[in-house]
Amino acid sequence: MPGRSRPVSPEDFLWLLKVLPDKVFVAFDTETTGLDAEAGRIVEIGAVKFTKECVLGTFEEMIDPGMPMPSEASNINGITDAMLSGKPRAVDVLPRFLEFANGSVLVAHNAPFDVGFVDAELRRLGLSHLANPTADTRLLAKAAFPERTAYHLQVLAKDFGLPVESAHRALDDARLCMRLFFLCIQKIETGAVAAR
Repeated sequence: MPGRSRPVSPEDFLWLLKVLPDKVFVAFDTETTGLDAEAGRIVEIGAVKFTKECVLGTFEEMIDPGMPMPSEASNINGITDAMLSGKPRAVDVLPRFLEFANGSVLVAHNAPFDVGFVDAELRRLGLSHLANPTADTRLLAKAAFPERTAYHLQVLAKDFGLPVESAHRALDDARLCMRLFFLCIQKIETGAVAAR
């Protein structure tokens, strides 16, 4: 991950071009009760497993957070207490997500947020933090399209004509993240070829 002391550049992501032909990737997204990983909880996790050639599978689970769903969060993602009632707890879902993502490169938009929430849940369960290499599509978009002023996932989707099914729901945002990943990689790869 590039340091914060300098802007990101396409060179920061050349490692992705090297591993792209052989690696499995998992684009994932979380919906949560708030913005603080220590105080909040994950209420939904969605993921798409893919290679350069095809989608290999999806993962989608709602999680009972063991606390009421705050109205501020519910207003954004549309997830209500009624929808979460009777759903499995993190202790049941997170190990299955880890198995789904095992050996992959994780891809997330504003990755520190999603990784932070997963790691906080794993700590509470006495499990190890995520050890997968991670690509942040927000930073990737900044490197691929440095002239932009906004890098929110939904704004990028609209501007680049990427299909959006249901914004702020985990699996749909994970699919969108995968599409943005390929768009950015293609732009960076074109630049790298032109520079040779």
